[in-house]
Parts: sequence; C-alpha cells; structure tokens
Amino acid sequence: MSGGQDDDDVGERASRPSALPLPLIRYDTGDGRPPASDAGSGLPPASGRPSGPGVSPPASGPGGMPPASDPGSNPPASLALPLARRAHSDDADDEPAVTRRSVPSVPPFPLLRTAPPPAPEEAPPPALLRVSGLSVAFTADGRVTRALDGVSFSVPRGRTVALVGESGCGKTVTALSILRLLPAPYASVDAGTIELEGRDLLSLTEREMRAVRGGKIGMIFQEPMTSLNPVYTVGAQIAEAIRLHRPMSRGDARLYAVSLLGKVGLPEPDVRAGSYPHELSGGMRQRVMIAMALAPGPSLLIADEPTTALDMTTQAQILDLLERLKAETSMSLLLIAHDLAVVGELADEIVVLYAGTVVEQGPARRVLATPSHPYTRALLRSIPAPGLRPHRVRGEKALRLPTIPGGLPDLRDPPPGCRFADRCEAVFARCRAEAPDLYDVPHVPHVPPRAGRHAARCFLLAGAGRAGEEGAA
Repeated sequence: MSGGQDDDDVGERASRPSALPLPLIRYDTGDGRPPASDAGSGLPPASGRPSGPGVSPPASGPGGMPPASDPGSNPPASLALPLARRAHSDDADDEPAVTRRSVPSVPPFPLLRTAPPPAPEEAPPPALLRVSGLSVAFTADGRVTRALDGVSFSVPRGRTVALVGESGCGKTVTALSILRLLPAPYASVDAGTIELEGRDLLSLTEREMRAVRGGKIGMIFQEPMTSLNPVYTVGAQIAEAIRLHRPMSRGDARLYAVSLLGKVGLPEPDVRAGSYPHELSGGMRQRVMIAMALAPGPSLLIADEPTTALDMTTQAQILDLLERLKAETSMSLLLIAHDLAVVGELADEIVVLYAGTVVEQGPARRVLATPSHPYTRALLRSIPAPGLRPHRVRGEKALRLPTIPGGLPDLRDPPPGCRFADRCEAVFARCRAEAPDLYDVPHVPHVPPRAGRHAARCFLLAGAGRAGEEGAA
C-alpha cells in the first residue's frame, strides 16, 4: 500500500545504542601484543585475532574449529546493520564510538580503538517463564517423532529471549507447548514442566488455561492473514478479544480497540478499525495482530517470526514497535526467529535450537560475538554480508550465499550422538557415538562480561566443564 500509510513517523523511531558495538572493540596492550588471558579457554585464542602489525592468525582453532579471524566465526557486517536501522542519536555520547554504520566487512574484530573493559551487566531479574526439560512427541502411523527433547530455558521479567534455528528445529512447537495448543491427539508433552509466575501450566484445567491465553500470554503468529477472520472488521475482532478478558460494553471495547490501533502506529485508527483484513497491507495487518495480542494486557508476548513476508523497511518498523511496546508495558518477549540479524536487534538472551534440542544459549552479545557451537557459527556465516563475490550461473553473474550443507536428521530415529554431526565441519568420532552435554563457554577477553551463563552442546568445550541445569536454563 502506498502513500506512507504503513510507515512509522521517522521521529518516533528514536535512535538507540547499537546492539553489537562492543564485540568489535579490541583492547590493545600498548606494545603490539595480544591479551594473554585466552589460554586454556577452549575457544579460539586472542592471538588468532591480530592486535598489532605483523601478527598473522593461526590456521585453525581448537578441535578444528575456524579461528576467530575467520569471518565465518564472528557476526558478519550485515548482522551489525541488519535492517538499515538507525544511527546513534546526539545523546549517545557515552556509548562506544562504534555504530552499525561504521562496521567494516573485514577483518572481524578490528582494532578500532583502545578502551577500558566495560563494567559487568547487573544480574537478570527473576524468571517470568521457566521451561524445564520439555519433551514433545508427535505420533503418526504408529511411529513417534520427538519434536522437542529436554528443552530448558527461562524468560526473565521485562527481557527479550530469542529462540533461533532453521525451520523444523522446534521453535513453533515450543511456543504451542507453552500455550497448550498442540494438535491433540497427535502431539503431547510427555516430559518436563512449564511454569509462568511459578504456576505449572501443564497442570491447569482447560478453563484455567483459557484465562492464561491472552490474559497472561499474548501470541503473534507468522502470517496475520491466516489468523484474522476475513468477514469481520479488524476493530470488531480486537474488541472481541478485549471483552473475552475484561468486563466491558461493546461501545467501550470498540473505543479501546481504536486506541490500541493508534498505539501500534496504525494511521487513522478510527477509520482503520472499520476495515477488513484484505483492505490492509501486510505491515498493517501485523500491527492489528500486535494490538489484538496486547488488548488483555499480557505479561508475556510470544512473537512467532513477526516479520515474515514483510519488506525490510516494514520489518524495521515492526521490530521498533515491539521494542517500544515492551519498554512501555514492562512485559517480557519470547521472540521466535530464524534470522540472527533480527535477533541481534532485540534479544537480551538467545537460545539456539537444532533438531529439537538446545545447542547453545546465553546472553545475546556473548552468543553473537563468540558463537561456540558449529551450528551457531554456520547460521552466522549464512547471513548475507557485503563483499560477496559474484559467480557465473548459466552465463549470468549471481551472488553465492553461504549455506549449511545437508538437512535435519530424521527425528523418528535420531542419531545416537550429536544431531548436528552429519553437517558439522569439526566432527570427530566421539560426536557420532555420544550425545554431548551443555558445557560452559569460558569468558573471552575481547567480549564484554555479561551476567548469565553462556553454554553450548559441543565436545569442543568439554574441557570447560558441564553447565548446570539451573544456569543452562
């Protein structure tokens, strides 16, 4: 839809500090030597990232992993500027002088300036949502497919946690399990707990759970056109959601619906409330879905790939909107995405899923700056970055995008070892014979300290020690 009806006012999109400036700072020792505190970390040493002239990186890191100087081992430049987001505002003088617009494509982690290490981040607030040991099984034709196997994570109050992974890894199944919307009788939770504010959702009656859906937990689905009723106006649908959870007359509910449409940035909300879904653009429909999810005032909002099928400008607007609404309402956000560029904009913590298991989790900046599972590294490498070289395809030039070879394993008969082994460049014999635990990722000097445990399910970190269930969650 043209005419700027789907655009936010530029002034409303207030600038904020870059999500990934700090990992791009290297701390010089003053004599051309790299920091000496990487030894024994189990991760690529700092000496692999040159700190002075004449220092060349090693050929490989521990266990055959790419060194930190490999562009594939660190967030590409496109992650630092994922959606042509805003530059710093004039009041951001206290922030590091590295913005998304100044990030070069190569080399990674350049020595941009000498700076003192930042202070550690305060401990995260208590968990609003806690998922522990969640396992989900689908049954069809007498065969069982375990879509989730022992998934654990938590969502602190007022924070954003991102579930990341390719299609089929279990992200949406996790969200449906939290809402208890799995398609019965074919799917069921057969192990684990899901607690919201200390209340076990799996033990609630259906009537009690209906009060939780919408009232405590809001949900934004991938494609709003399939979620909105085509024969009712969007205002009527929002008003219906309001009246399900709040005692309110039809007239008051409609007025409240109009105010919500204005709050999510829809132009002429009183007019748009009388529109049908097909009369709105994709971005407008997604704003309607956000307004509907916010209507009952939930404490947790689950956004299942909210920017799917939207153009990049509209994606940026929707992400800005979610961040602003989260700050205004102090709600928590569980963001489901396959695009790590989107995650880098919003997430405080990241949980990487692969084939129904958690393969890496921790504070977002640490996960993005020092990805420690080969799958996380591969996801980062697959993000398009400046400097891709064109190649010939049937006589025409095209850009070759990095891909992850192979596919997900058959979860009806999962492999006995690491589920990523068949696609991993660093695989060795133990990976195929034994399933790894979650291991702590040691702190790396060039990455700012962050509260919260960073852990990855990889034998390359086995020397670092096993991550405890509480911290890993």
